[in-house]
Amino acid sequence: MLGGYRRAWWSAFLVLLVAIAVAAGCGSSGSNNGSGTDAGMGDDATGMKDAPFGFGGDAASSLTITPQNPVLSVTAPGATLQFKALENGQAVPATWTIDVADIGTIDGTGLFVASGSLGGPTTVTAQVGNMTAKTLLTVKLTLTDNAGNVPPATQGQLQGGGSADSTFKWLYPYDGTVFPRGINPPVLQTGGTGWDAAYVHVSFSTLDYKGFFGPSNPERLALTAGIWKAVTLGAQSTDTVKVELTKISGGKVTGPVTESWKIAQGTLRGTVYYNSYDSPLAGNTGAIMSVRPGQTAKVVIAGCRVCHTVSSDGSTLVAANEPTGGTATDRVWDLKNNLNTLYDAPNREWAFGALYPDGSKFLRFGVVPDTGMAGANWAPNVRGLGQFGDLPSLLYDTKTGTDLKATGQPAHMMMPIFSPDGKMVAFNHYDTGTGHTIAVMSFDNKTNTFSGLKDIVTMPNSYLGWPAFTPDDKFVFFAAGTDIEYDTISDDTTAIPNPTSDLYAAHVATTTNAIQNELDGLDASGKYYLPFGEANEGHLNYEPTILPEAVGGYFWVVFTTRRNYGNLVNGDAYVGTGGAPSPRKKLWVAAVDIDTMENPILKAQDITHPAFYLDGQELAAGNMRGFWALDPCESNGMSCQTGDECCSGFCRQQTGSDGGMQFVCVPPTGCAQEGEKCTTAADCCGATMGTQCIAGFCATPLAQ
Repeated sequence: MLGGYRRAWWSAFLVLLVAIAVAAGCGSSGSNNGSGTDAGMGDDATGMKDAPFGFGGDAASSLTITPQNPVLSVTAPGATLQFKALENGQAVPATWTIDVADIGTIDGTGLFVASGSLGGPTTVTAQVGNMTAKTLLTVKLTLTDNAGNVPPATQGQLQGGGSADSTFKWLYPYDGTVFPRGINPPVLQTGGTGWDAAYVHVSFSTLDYKGFFGPSNPERLALTAGIWKAVTLGAQSTDTVKVELTKISGGKVTGPVTESWKIAQGTLRGTVYYNSYDSPLAGNTGAIMSVRPGQTAKVVIAGCRVCHTVSSDGSTLVAANEPTGGTATDRVWDLKNNLNTLYDAPNREWAFGALYPDGSKFLRFGVVPDTGMAGANWAPNVRGLGQFGDLPSLLYDTKTGTDLKATGQPAHMMMPIFSPDGKMVAFNHYDTGTGHTIAVMSFDNKTNTFSGLKDIVTMPNSYLGWPAFTPDDKFVFFAAGTDIEYDTISDDTTAIPNPTSDLYAAHVATTTNAIQNELDGLDASGKYYLPFGEANEGHLNYEPTILPEAVGGYFWVVFTTRRNYGNLVNGDAYVGTGGAPSPRKKLWVAAVDIDTMENPILKAQDITHPAFYLDGQELAAGNMRGFWALDPCESNGMSCQTGDECCSGFCRQQTGSDGGMQFVCVPPTGCAQEGEKCTTAADCCGATMGTQCIAGFCATPLAQ
């Protein structure tokens, strides 16, 4: 269903083009019928003020809709607006549809009834025989909620504002965060003394929400699921969501404190697989966990399973196996078939290697003997992997362990990873940089040939690890830090005092690199916006991986960080209670800008936005190394949100048995829409509007 919201956005663009081309058939009504409407034209979904969006079929058609481009103001469910279909100026019966289900309903007479729970634009379509006409309806919501039973007098005090508490400030979320759809409401958290009541004001072009909440100490609250849905599904790409928070304590008012968010026009997908060392769900032991955006974490395999790797299609897992007695091994699990064992590798020789996107092949982490930290024959400067001897980078069949006799690769490719399309591989080029160089190569899956070795970044004073490709293969994210363990396993600060790390991105074509400031916690001026300051929260970012496709106009990177989570998770950044890993060690997510032909990125630069906490993790656990993979595809006829969920690659709106709209997987038909399969950009419906074919799916980057 949610795929329709993205389509609504594109419909606005397409309607505008047609309106310009067939101006003779266009028209707008000077007055709107129905209750609670504003007169005249409204802002359209593209942010173009008072643009004429109505049109009446093709040049030979005389079918039109009235009113044209109306704005309906809604304060409660049930507000109505009557549409009429006119053929040669005369009212005629028509079949009516809208393309955003949750915004309301429209019946056979053209009467639209607002749901009162969602605002924004929706395309209204009338069909008479072979003729169609469309117009854009904009629903503006004004909502008030008093979940905290705050008395009217106190409400008035809160709305008046004040400055009683100088320590009252935002701790979470961060100003400028880009939120996707499909996640839980963020927990709004502030500093200062606890409050007796709080007032939240959220506003953008089609929503004005006023919410009153009860006491909280520490200061935190969450919007209801319904209001969060109204925010994330109603806000368009051009909207800036303004959030104001005011509190009252002991009769004294402080606030508002204000910040702004953006909403990506898509729902996050896939599953993040990560390590936890003290999961309550796993009996306070280690485990490989999984979490889908908007859901809660689950145990995949309990036990100390460090060094896991997951294929980007979500089919295959490689991690440590713990036999009852005997030598620990690395095991290959089938994630799509009840964790069946595909292969057991000898010893721990498959730790931290790279799975081909479909899980069929495994590139071994290549290491040389070292005596520097943990004795002879351990991995160089990577303590605890359990790898022995000189291990060259070999390519294996994941089901049989057969050496596939790959050619062209360097002897030792540390921390390798394949690009989502499988055409490239990135790694720490230890043979050249002894830990300080990231390189890329091309890979031919048919011949198992590596070629075109290219060192893209060298930092003599930093250890570079955990590279990850953006889905378009143009950038490689990586961690650059002080830790000789490559910023990964240890929470032991005696051997490596207070290790630090920041995330960078290398531009593959130009071999330039840039620190990713907004993700790392700095604003455009280079000043730390992290609320507890650089000394407490700065330089604590590690291990990036990236969702294998674009969503909502952005790429999405998940990374490990030891920053505070507002006032919910604090304490020492490295060590928790009783010497356990710090619970500050968590997974966060940040939006990443996509390179476009209209605004090409010609060298490395900061392409990130402030991050948000990946909800669903266990707050008490120390978590790390999230691999972001797609979920198993659905067969035709199954429900879907976008085409990437379908084995056919196509997800389309259909009328369900109850007469309502639903989205289901269908055989390929016509051009590919947002999130559906493609081979080239020409396969995509929006190709002329800037839609790209990225990693096999149509994606429309937002203008940056």
